[in-house]
Amino acid sequence: MPKHLTEQQITRYRADGFLHPFEAFSSAQAAKYRDHIDAYEKQIGGSAMGFKGKYRANPHLLCPWADTLVRLPSIVDLVEDLIGPDILLFSSRFFIKEPHSPENAAWHQDAPYIGLRPYDAVYAWVAISDVPLESGPLELLKGSHIRGFLDHKANMVEHSLTASGQAIVDKIDMSARETVVLKAGQFSFHHTCCAHQSGANNSDIRRIGIALNYIPTHVRHYGPGPMPATLIRGEDTYRHFDLKPSPKTNFDDEAVACHAQAFEIWNRNYFEQMRRADAHDTPSSPGAAVPA
Repeated sequence: MPKHLTEQQITRYRADGFLHPFEAFSSAQAAKYRDHIDAYEKQIGGSAMGFKGKYRANPHLLCPWADTLVRLPSIVDLVEDLIGPDILLFSSRFFIKEPHSPENAAWHQDAPYIGLRPYDAVYAWVAISDVPLESGPLELLKGSHIRGFLDHKANMVEHSLTASGQAIVDKIDMSARETVVLKAGQFSFHHTCCAHQSGANNSDIRRIGIALNYIPTHVRHYGPGPMPATLIRGEDTYRHFDLKPSPKTNFDDEAVACHAQAFEIWNRNYFEQMRRADAHDTPSSPGAAVPA
């Protein structure tokens, strides 16, 4: 029995592939997180979206404030109702759009580019700033996860927030889409096979979000590895991943080395999965077996 979500909410998530909105923290706490991000960007010497994605990825490995964010009970309690009590964080990733900027994401799924089986990952997309309609919020395609992998092609989109500029090339019915407008401190869930997009930021605000990819410990990875992950709750008796420690202080030497190693293998894996997706070398069914 679920502890925090209702049976109706879980049924809706299973049917639609997404669920929103929920409260992760207050608007005052969101302002503190924005201050942390400002200090983070000052430390690295530029936008978290730069540096070829290095500091966009996995800030929870570098800074205790980010490690605390990914473990918030207000998020993880609900994740547990969706995927069970033994939970890993596979990745955290900034999604920042500057005011009046063209950055966007075409219709795509996350699953084809990460290499996890079975497809049990759930993403919590957490708004650190307000995400009004004009800022380019997530749009999610209802029921699209039921089809499993859809065909994608890389390098289809200019100013893409995704590293490969990928887009779905299969036919999809966009009449079933839903827009996720959030206040700072709110979050949404979406399934790893749920098709989604976001448009350009036409607002005067810096649109800041962080996507947290939670997986049950039984999930496996195929591709370059071993892939890093962080134990968030419960026990990991499977040991399919290289579990990483929490940072002791912001950018301490051990954390910097851990983050650099994680980024190197993450980057190698991403482009290997992109090659496989373009070559259709990917299982297409959500029930597909894990490749040996």
